[in-house]
Amino acid sequence: MPRLFGRRIGCKIAAVLVAGAALLGGISAAGAENTKLRFAYLLADSDLPILVAQKNGDFAKAGLDVELTEVQGGPAVVAAIASGSADVGYASPVPPINARINGINVKMVMALGHEVDPDKKFSWLVASKASAIADLAGLKGKKVAVNANGSLCVLTLSDHMAKVGLKMEDVELVVLPFPQQEAALEQGAIDATCTVNPFFSSIAKNQAIGVKILAQGVLADEREPVLNDVIFATDEFIAKNPDTLKAFGKVIFDARQKLLADKGAMEAAATEFLGLTPEAAKDFKLPVVKPELTISEAEVQVLLDAMKRAGMLTQEVPVKDMVSNMAP
Repeated sequence: MPRLFGRRIGCKIAAVLVAGAALLGGISAAGAENTKLRFAYLLADSDLPILVAQKNGDFAKAGLDVELTEVQGGPAVVAAIASGSADVGYASPVPPINARINGINVKMVMALGHEVDPDKKFSWLVASKASAIADLAGLKGKKVAVNANGSLCVLTLSDHMAKVGLKMEDVELVVLPFPQQEAALEQGAIDATCTVNPFFSSIAKNQAIGVKILAQGVLADEREPVLNDVIFATDEFIAKNPDTLKAFGKVIFDARQKLLADKGAMEAAATEFLGLTPEAAKDFKLPVVKPELTISEAEVQVLLDAMKRAGMLTQEVPVKDMVSNMAP
């Protein structure tokens, strides 16, 4: 009896050990499947597929554990990556360009949005009715908002004003994050602003503002597609994690294609994630001109040339140092 009892105990212990090993192995395998990716972004139209994919668990299904952090403006996204609190970021191209110039080694890895003449425009210069501004020339001496210093809006404002002979010093520049601009226009704290979606859709529907569109597009000349939204990361992260970046991009691409194919889903998502009213969501569009997420040196060079014209670049910058295409 004692020997048989001992065998039974031994068998039970062995079974527990085997089960425990299997459980630990399963946990280890699951952990290995989900690669941590910390993503910093400012709320804007191109984020929508990312926010939808996160809610639907699409990143997790692709083996990614994505952590989203919203910040105020592209320069803040750069700061998050430079400090190590984020791995990858979304912004317009100007903040990562400025970062590279100032010694922060980041590169743009994917394109999320473009604009092109005549009607695929996703950046606006607008004025309130109360400002009495009728056209770009009317901006002289007025309070004009941009979302951040060193942002794409600074380039947009400069490029369009140059068409009518105005310079940045001809306006009173006010730095105001996108979410605060609608109230500032309504209250008369600013006369005009550079804006993007989802904020433009809301401003345009606000009868108290009576919006006047002064110009559309990142640049005054958009006969060819102009890059307006990108994903970027540090040189080190790109070198160590190419497969992770491509998996991330594949999920974004697939989510975007689904939204583009389903207007109802697009409107619902714009209402849920971007805070638009159902009425404003009906006019919402993603800034998609090119279906792929590929980013090229040639399209970044267009922006570098525009920044040089605007006096935003004080030195020659090799475009090859700015781009490392990781599109799926």
